[in-house]
This record gives sequence, C-alpha cells and structure tokens, in this order.
Amino acid sequence: MKPLLLALTAALFASCQSMSEGVLSFEARALALEDADEDLGGYGGHLALNTPIVDILVGMDEREIGTLDSTEATLGLRRRFLEIWKLRPFVEANQLIGLDLFDDVSGWSAGGGALLHLNDHLFMNFRVMYEERSTSGLFVDAAQVDGVVGTVGIGLSL
Repeated sequence: MKPLLLALTAALFASCQSMSEGVLSFEARALALEDADEDLGGYGGHLALNTPIVDILVGMDEREIGTLDSTEATLGLRRRFLEIWKLRPFVEANQLIGLDLFDDVSGWSAGGGALLHLNDHLFMNFRVMYEERSTSGLFVDAAQVDGVVGTVGIGLSL
C-alpha cells in the first residue's frame, strides 16, 4: 500500500511541474463535431493564463444553436497532466454566459482533451466536451440544449 501511495504522490507533484509552454496562450477554435439536441455550429477565441496547477480560461464564442445565433463569454479552468511526447492531456470545465441583448443563453461544459505542441510556441487543441445550455428570450422558444461537442483549435503560447 505504501509504494502505491508514494507513486501517486510523486505523480501528483510531477504533474504540478512548471510549464514549458509559457504563461499566456491565445487560441482560435472551431466546432468540429456535435451530437446535441439541436444543430450546433460555432467558432471562438480564447485566452489562457497558464499556471503550474490550473489554467484560467476566458474567451468569446459565436454559436449557432438551431436558428439562434448566440455570442457567449466563457470562463473556465483547465487542469493539464504529465506531458507524453508532445501531447499534454487535460480536463476542463467552463461556465457559458450569453451576451445577447434579447436572447438569454447560459450553461456549462465539462470534458477533456489534449494539447499537441508543434514547437515551443505553436500548439493544437483537441477537446471533447459535454455542454448543457438553456435558451430563452424574446425571439426564441425556451429550450434546454445538451450534448457532446468536439472542437479543434490552434494556438500561440508566449
């Protein structure tokens, strides 16, 4: 039991190592696949403040939910794990906040993925997330939209 506990403790501390990717990263991403109640599409831009323990994420997404176009702010946390070759797996959770004046969209997302480092500053981000959001407002019927989405992004670390 003691060797297992020591191995888990060592893995935890090793995964908290300082990052070689830089402190800030900028990323553009697009929806690559969706399996949701409504047709989803979208793209966005995100900024990450990378720390040794968690990354703090902020961003803006333009989403098409059925016939509704929605601008959403994203606030979230990402936890990266040990680097395997050029891959860095992670788990991520986000709060989705609608910014449209007449249509209210809010929700959350959680999932995981991997960062693929192409060089010291350029990376790709592959994510699979479960998203749940509610829509209501002046021009849309109230609805709960949930499902699994996949995104692909390209980013720059500073």
